[in-house]
Amino acid sequence: MAFAVVDFETTGILPSYHHRVVEIGVTLVEDNGTISARWETLINPERDLGPQHIHGIRAADILDAPTFSDIAAEFAELLQGRVLTAHNAAFDLRFLQAEFERAGYWLDGGTPHVCTMTLGSNFGLGSSCSLARACTAHHIDLTHAHSAGADSYATAQLLSAYHATSSTWPGWQDYWEATALAGRRYSYPTGNRTGVAVKVRSTVEAVPPSFLERISVDAARPSADGASAVYIALLDRCLLDGLISATEGAQLAEVANELGLSRGDVSGIHRDFFVELERRAWADGVLTDAEKADLRAVGELLQLDDDLIAAAVDDTAPDPTDAPATPAFTIEPGATIVLTGEMLRERSEWEAELRARGFATHPAVTKKVALVVAADPDSLSGKAKKARDYGIPIVGEKWLEEFVSPYAGPERRGKA
Repeated sequence: MAFAVVDFETTGILPSYHHRVVEIGVTLVEDNGTISARWETLINPERDLGPQHIHGIRAADILDAPTFSDIAAEFAELLQGRVLTAHNAAFDLRFLQAEFERAGYWLDGGTPHVCTMTLGSNFGLGSSCSLARACTAHHIDLTHAHSAGADSYATAQLLSAYHATSSTWPGWQDYWEATALAGRRYSYPTGNRTGVAVKVRSTVEAVPPSFLERISVDAARPSADGASAVYIALLDRCLLDGLISATEGAQLAEVANELGLSRGDVSGIHRDFFVELERRAWADGVLTDAEKADLRAVGELLQLDDDLIAAAVDDTAPDPTDAPATPAFTIEPGATIVLTGEMLRERSEWEAELRARGFATHPAVTKKVALVVAADPDSLSGKAKKARDYGIPIVGEKWLEEFVSPYAGPERRGKA
């Protein structure tokens, strides 16, 4: 199988707010996991450069850089016949679609892709884990982070590590082969090269990571999945400079709506995110005045209650054994449940028992589904993948056995 590992540096987080790509990095990975080529270029976005303190690109750097239209045909050729791969692919796919359309190239929906961020949950990392954290866990050198070329190359090495690790795991060979086939069958738009040369940035400013970026790197947040993981990844980007502008706030709200996250969902994500910030700030055993100020600012930006913020900035370190409470998952009669995989008990028997208890069953996953029960909770089936995309909980057959047990009292009902 062949992959095109892509990373974009951008002027913001949403192309619908006229944000543009300012740098592209592509690393090609072949069937055997070897890296065969690297390609990168700065892009003149024909607007301001956005968070320059993060990506380190100066206006002088892009004055003679190509526009996206100038390199669109060459870029599409690099993607052709390969599986697009990115860390937080949902972010990069938005910009891929928008930039190609702006250049007059139309992409069919459903671009085949692999997201190394989402895959992280299968390799001992949370599914919202940052690229830097994932690279550290797999001993991959990530120098010049927030440079598209460097981030693409590091992601390619991470992909190769995942592929090698899973090569003997049941079901994974089928996953990689199906993904590769989808990539070969997908057609990117074709066009004529303009002859405009790419421009590679000559230097990358070495900017010391902020406290918040250090938190973003170190916090794995293993409980986040699906829609929550996508939202957290964008929240990370917004907070790298220590503030959320009014525009960024509107963009986060738009993304939350697109992902189907309620106000309660977002409030819970913000609270868990903040609690993790406090824990990481205390990782060295000291909470400095600067860290206290950052925590106060972030707490206010996330609209958290005053008591929670005050508790975070007092001089008492959190108990490392006192993990944040995870609300018990509950499900009430009338909810729709989907079953997937070959279970120990016939699926038809499980469905009949669930219906007898007042639950609805359905053969496919939609946004209205409350729960997916899988023979293997880490299943790579289409139903499981869609459930993760929608942020729908996935549980195993053992949970289902306990749930329908005649001895399960009311206090256990619906708890995962």
